[in-house]
Amino acid sequence: MNSRTSRRRFLKQAGLAGAGLVASHAVFALPGYSPGSGRTAKATLGLVAPRDDFNRRLFGAFLEHLGRAIYTGVYDPGNPLSDARGFRTDAIREVKGLDVPIIRYPGGNFVSGYNWLDGVGPKDKRPTVLERAWNSIETNQFGTNDFMDWARAVGTEPLLGFNLGTGNSEMAVAYIEYCNFPKGTKWSDLRRSHGYEQPHKVKYWCLGNEMDGPWQMGRLTAREYGRKARDIAQQARIIDSDVNLIACGSSNPRLPTYLEWDREVLEECYDMVDGISLHNYFGNTPELSGGRSERFLAQNLDMERQIQEIIAVANYVQGLRRSSKQLWLSFDEWNVWYRARGHEHLDGKGQFAPHLLEEVYNLEDAMLTGGFLNTLMRQSERVRVACLAQIMNVIAPLVTNEKGILRQSIFYPYQMVLKYAHGRMLDIEVESETYPIKAAGLRADFARDENVPFIDAVATYDARQKRASVFVLNRDLSNERELALRFEDIVPGKVLAAETVTGTDLKAFNTFDSPNKVTMTTLDAPKAGAKMTLKLPARSYSVFHLAVA
Repeated sequence: MNSRTSRRRFLKQAGLAGAGLVASHAVFALPGYSPGSGRTAKATLGLVAPRDDFNRRLFGAFLEHLGRAIYTGVYDPGNPLSDARGFRTDAIREVKGLDVPIIRYPGGNFVSGYNWLDGVGPKDKRPTVLERAWNSIETNQFGTNDFMDWARAVGTEPLLGFNLGTGNSEMAVAYIEYCNFPKGTKWSDLRRSHGYEQPHKVKYWCLGNEMDGPWQMGRLTAREYGRKARDIAQQARIIDSDVNLIACGSSNPRLPTYLEWDREVLEECYDMVDGISLHNYFGNTPELSGGRSERFLAQNLDMERQIQEIIAVANYVQGLRRSSKQLWLSFDEWNVWYRARGHEHLDGKGQFAPHLLEEVYNLEDAMLTGGFLNTLMRQSERVRVACLAQIMNVIAPLVTNEKGILRQSIFYPYQMVLKYAHGRMLDIEVESETYPIKAAGLRADFARDENVPFIDAVATYDARQKRASVFVLNRDLSNERELALRFEDIVPGKVLAAETVTGTDLKAFNTFDSPNKVTMTTLDAPKAGAKMTLKLPARSYSVFHLAVA
C-alpha cells in the first residue's frame, strides 16, 4: 500500500477485524501483515492512527513464593552478597538495571493459600508454615512490607494479589486497608505499628489467581468467583477509589471452560473491575510444536490469538451491559516453560527453598521471548499490564547461586525492550515471505494449518525524546534476511544502537562457567533515512534504535 489513503482504509478495516479473527484463527487476519516473496521483507511505518503512548506496565515481571525465587534469590540473609535487610545486592543491581516497571507478588498458586498476616510484623513472631501449593516450608521471613522495601530498592511498582482461594472476603479487604488506608483504623494502624507510617498506596491488585484451575486451592465456579470478586471489588473501592482491580480470566486456553469462564465472570463483575487476566506458557514439545523449532518460533502468534479471543469476550459483555467502560487485559503470567514441568519440579517435598521450576533457557527461547514482546506491544491498545513469569530463579531470566548471578538467554530480548521501547506504537505494515505450519498431531489450541511470516516486526516512537525503535524477529533458521523500511511521517537521522541476540546453535545456553554463550551483540549500523534497509542475522531478535531528525 503506497498511499496514505489506502493505509488509513487498511487500518480502519483491520480495527474491525477482531470478531473475524476469533472465528477464523487466521494468522494473517492479524493487523499489519501481508504475504510477500524473497528474502527482503518490506515495512511501511507511520503515525496514521491517533493513539496514546502505550502503558510501560506491559513489560512487568513476577515474584512468587515458589522454589528459590525469593529465598536464596532476592532474599538471602547471611550471604556476603546481601545487605543488612537480607536483600541480595547483585539481584537488586540486575533488576534495577533492567528498570522493570511493575512486579506481581506474592503469587501465583501460592496466593490461594496465603495468609498475608503471617508475613508482617516482627520477624521473630512470624510463623513457619507448610506451603501447600508447592509443598514447601514457608518461613514468612519475607512478606508484604519486605517486598515493598525491595520494590523501592529496585525501582518498581507493586502489583499485589488477594487470596480468593482459602481466604475470605473480609481478609482480602483487610489487606488493601493495611496497605493503602492512611491511619486511624484497625488495619492501617497495624501497618503503622509495624514501622510503616505512610500507606503503600498499591494501585494495581489481582483478585485472586487462576480460580478456574483444577490445581488451585479453593477453586470456584465462574459464577461463584465472579460474585465474590465483585463483592471484594466494591468494598475495596470504598477503602481506596483509585485502585485498579484485575479479575481472574481463564488460566489456559486448553481448559474446557476457556472463554465461557471469562464471559460468566464478567457478567457478574464487569462494572466493578478494570481488567481481566490471562495466562499461558509455551514450549517446544511434541504436543505444542511437534518438536519443530519453526513451529515453536510462531507461538507468539498463538499468544496473539488468545489475546484477541479474550478481547472479543470482554467486548461482548460490554455490549450486553450497554457499558461505556472498556476493560483492558493483564497478561500477568507468560513465558517459555516446558522442561522443568514434571512432578519432580513441582513438589518441594516439605523442604525450604527447594529447586523448583528452574528452567534453563537457550537461544530459540530467547528468540521466541522477543516474539512475545512484539505481540504484547502490537496488542498494547488493550493489553495494559503483562508480567514475564518470573524474574529470579523460577522460570526466570536471572539465576543465582551462593556466589553470584547469571543472565539467561531470555534476559537479553527483555532488556532490549525495557531499554528502547518508549512512547507510542508506530503503525506498521509488514510484507514478508512465509513458511507453512501444520495442525497434524498438535494439541487442539495449537493445531492449525497456516503460513507464518519469517519477519515479525513492531516499532515504537517517543515524541518527547525524538527516538524511534524497530524490534524484529527473524524466524528463518538458515538465512540472513533484510527488512526494507519506509518511514512516512518521521525521518530517522542517525542510528543510535543496532543490537541482536543470535548464534549458530539454537540449543546453546548460558551457565555460571560459560555465561556468554547467548548474549547481546552489536550489528553494523544501517544508513539512516526515510528509507533504510536492516540486515537481520538468521535465528535472531534485533533492535534498531534511531534518532529522528
